[in-house]
Amino acid sequence: MALKLFTLCFLTSRLTAHGLATVQGSVDTQKFNTIPTSYRALVAQSVGNSFSEVATIKDLPTPNVGNDEALIKVVYAGVNGGCETFRARGEHAFTGNAETTDFGLGAEGVGVIAAVGSDVTNVKVGDAVCFVGSAFAEYTKSKASTLWNIPEPSPEYVGLRISGLTACAMLESTGKLKKGESVLITAAAGGAGHFAVQFAKLAGCEVCGTCGSDEKAAVLKKLGCDHVINYKTQDMNAELKKFAPNGLDAVLEGVGGEMLQTALQNLGPAGRLLQVGYISEYPHNPEAAAQSSKNEVNAAELFWKSQTIQRGQQTIYGNAWPKDYGAVAEKKDRVLNLFAEGKLQSIVDKSSEFEGLESVSDAIEHMLSGKTIGKVVVKI
Repeated sequence: MALKLFTLCFLTSRLTAHGLATVQGSVDTQKFNTIPTSYRALVAQSVGNSFSEVATIKDLPTPNVGNDEALIKVVYAGVNGGCETFRARGEHAFTGNAETTDFGLGAEGVGVIAAVGSDVTNVKVGDAVCFVGSAFAEYTKSKASTLWNIPEPSPEYVGLRISGLTACAMLESTGKLKKGESVLITAAAGGAGHFAVQFAKLAGCEVCGTCGSDEKAAVLKKLGCDHVINYKTQDMNAELKKFAPNGLDAVLEGVGGEMLQTALQNLGPAGRLLQVGYISEYPHNPEAAAQSSKNEVNAAELFWKSQTIQRGQQTIYGNAWPKDYGAVAEKKDRVLNLFAEGKLQSIVDKSSEFEGLESVSDAIEHMLSGKTIGKVVVKI
């Protein structure tokens, strides 16, 4: 599965119901009242240039659930700039949206089970869960087998579901980090980046993180970064030479543009570069083409074609999810256990707070602004 990161965002984005079955179980009325006959959701009537252009709130009939499905009352939803941008534009993994109307929006979230199908045994009504699919809605449904059982539907769990899992799987399964290696994490204070810093430290690595403000630098130091580079005020090449004179052993790179090229120039003789995204080249940035014009690698092609490029003993992994999806599934318990044990922090961005479906477009613009620390979350 070459595009697992965006596939997770795409899996259950359709709101149309099929193979419906009678709902089993009943809702705890003291907490959640009865299941309404309709609910509000953000949908796109057609593709367009941006999320804010296409997103509209609609009242939809509450679906029944299939035998193997669960209906979830959404409490918090996560924000993914690339996922929602390309979904709204109908590009790359979301080209099918160009021929679809009223398609669902949103990726991961947390909520409470409102109903389950007759064959579901792993969750029950009232359980708190993490899910992926159409999270920008008051209710969503999901294959019960894909749900993560969690103690409570708190915003910290939102980041674990895609961002935390991504960082863990890419660094540990694809990157195979070793103790003592020099590792660079770009956009290190972001949704996936702050988890990556922690997984690299758990592996016993020397970690350098990049960021764009003193506030972010302070957070990275608290997370354990051995070296922090503010790319807006410091010379990246010079600082990386200080940090890793013999070159970087591994890089988790999610920025693209000049940052990607700088990372490649400082990769060690047998270094691995693991691409998690290329946010500086997404359509929201008018300077994207200029920033990447001198790059030796096309970040978009690298990602969407899930390319693996060998340069001597160096390896560049485009969209660095493990090819073996079983290796990803194994990381679920590791992520949840580390968080439960207090060995993994999940930071929720507090620089702006967003509540309600009406705030989602602003939350996405905020996430793409580069000002955030941790995961951007919307309270539904």
